Amino acid sequence: MNNSLSYDEKCSCAKSTFCIYVSRSQEFENAEKDYLVKTITKNGFSGILYVSSVLAGWALIAGIIDSVLFPGIIVYAIFHGVVDYKVLTPPILFLVGNILAKLIYIAYALRDKVKLVDVLIAALPYAGSAYLLRKFLVKDKLMRKAVNMYLTSQKNEVKKKLLGVFSKKQ
Repeated sequence: MNNSLSYDEKCSCAKSTFCIYVSRSQEFENAEKDYLVKTITKNGFSGILYVSSVLAGWALIAGIIDSVLFPGIIVYAIFHGVVDYKVLTPPILFLVGNILAKLIYIAYALRDKVKLVDVLIAALPYAGSAYLLRKFLVKDKLMRKAVNMYLTSQKNEVKKKLLGVFSKKQ
């Protein structure tokens, strides 16, 4: 592995946890590793993967806020018999602010890697992470396999850390 990689590719790979994971994986042959590393470094795929994971976390937090904010407004409206702009302003502001913040973040983080249409679709609530991954993984089965393995390993690491935190408190 890495025999056919340029110095720049090796440096780019060293900055990416996904690329490092692929290069150290025992699941791929050397030719597959070289192909994956070149694809990751050439296309900036690790940046797209990072933004996608940020958007997934963002969607989780926004979902929690939405699950408290919207039912709270419905309960307030039922008990007070009031449905006017004062009641509807917080969720509308949250939704618009959330979309604008995502647009700015995605456009800045993925400047030259995605088209404007992709940025607009990725900024939609709850859909951005899945859209970006689907957009860049549809054609490449080997990359899809690598991403699935990487995300599974990351999920397992987070589980271990959370279990470690909660087991220490007991």
